[in-house]
Amino acid sequence: MQSVTIIGLGWLGLPLAEFLAERGWQVSGSKRTADQQNTLAKRGISLYPFELGSRSIPNGLCNSRAMVIAVPPNRADLIGYQQGITRLVKQAMLQKVRHIIFISSTSVLPQRAGRFDENSKPEADNATSNTLIELEHWLGGLAIEADILRLAGLVGKQRHPVYALAGKSQLANANQPVNLVHLQDCIQAIYTLLCHPNGQRLYHLCAPHHPTRSDYYRRIARRLGLADLHFLADNAPLDRVILATKIERELGFRYQFPDPDSMI
Repeated sequence: MQSVTIIGLGWLGLPLAEFLAERGWQVSGSKRTADQQNTLAKRGISLYPFELGSRSIPNGLCNSRAMVIAVPPNRADLIGYQQGITRLVKQAMLQKVRHIIFISSTSVLPQRAGRFDENSKPEADNATSNTLIELEHWLGGLAIEADILRLAGLVGKQRHPVYALAGKSQLANANQPVNLVHLQDCIQAIYTLLCHPNGQRLYHLCAPHHPTRSDYYRRIARRLGLADLHFLADNAPLDRVILATKIERELGFRYQFPDPDSMI
């Protein structure tokens, strides 16, 4: 039986765990508290209460062949986050884990105009991005099969940027392309990586269609019955596009939601 541990049973980690358990995988996972332990057990998921800041790592978390780390950086304690990931991975390597997938972000790429693929050099513009870049570099130097999956803006399960923008005015970057990815594509991509481990790899995940912010968010707001939003005139748009076709070429992955309009 294939076995996997998911660190962070949150917005992405929990539906991923359910997806894998339904397909016969032996699934373990972590949350800060044990309040859902019985409920998750009924779904075939073994829950271990764990926080990255803890120096005590439950043995059960490191008894799977693969580990997916799906905990976003804690901006209030980036040093603790980085140390926690490092400590966890070192312990995992000492035990049964042979394949690690680290969920990173396309925010590590330059925040300027351009087309950015996996060959583009990361460029931190804040402390959070710098922490992710350092962890990516460290993981890439380990003697273990390790995948880094950089996700674009996340959409799905009542999560969409339009909810934070609806009703606002004087919004910037009207003609900037959107870079989004749907939850279901994230789950399918991770599943693909789990099924085909192969050394050290880096992939982006982002829908290949990139409508402009103004057109897209106003259209989605109308579709959802939300208040309209208004953008400032944009004579010099930031034409920043995340390219994410490498995973299609190399692994045969196909986006279920290639167009952000289909995500709602």
